Amino acid sequence: MAEEGQRADGKGAEKPKWPKKPPKTAEDLAAIAYLDALRAGGGDRPLADVPLACIVKVTAYEEVPKAHEAYAMVRVAGPDGKTWRLCVRRGTVKVGKNALFVSDAAALPVEDRYRNPSVCTVKEKVYKYGFGVKVRRLLPHVKRHIYPYNCGVLYPTADFAELKGKRAGLHVSALLRIDVAEELKLRQQDPHAWALHYKG
Repeated sequence: MAEEGQRADGKGAEKPKWPKKPPKTAEDLAAIAYLDALRAGGGDRPLADVPLACIVKVTAYEEVPKAHEAYAMVRVAGPDGKTWRLCVRRGTVKVGKNALFVSDAAALPVEDRYRNPSVCTVKEKVYKYGFGVKVRRLLPHVKRHIYPYNCGVLYPTADFAELKGKRAGLHVSALLRIDVAEELKLRQQDPHAWALHYKG
């Protein structure tokens, strides 16, 4: 007589049979195909000459299926008639409205309005320029695992009083005191070289 938990032939306990997953619907298959295409770039190319910070107009909005129901693909129109796509959090922008575009190269002032979790996470970075001289900046995390060409994030313009009445396509890095992270790093490594680079 076989012991409890063992098969009669003595080869041990039988493996439990898990219920089979339901077959994928046409909607599921379409969502998977959409995500696969998006992960491959969705037919896009990396944007050349990415603006550091500018006002853009949102011209298209499409929620991404699956992907934790968290993301949407948008198309924006920026400086010089240039348009590009971004992967953003759902519900943060609307078609026809302006938004603040901040690129992945930006170093932002340490201000609460940039710490908007519905837009992106930020990492505080301290640049040291000698004894007692420090500059703190926020670096935005813009990467999205479902879209390889994400080059920035979009902030609602309502959080930035300086942008009221400003037109889409306007560069605003100087107005908002947004620096280039790589330039701050260069200045930290060699302050003299950084000064020469910006002389004049």
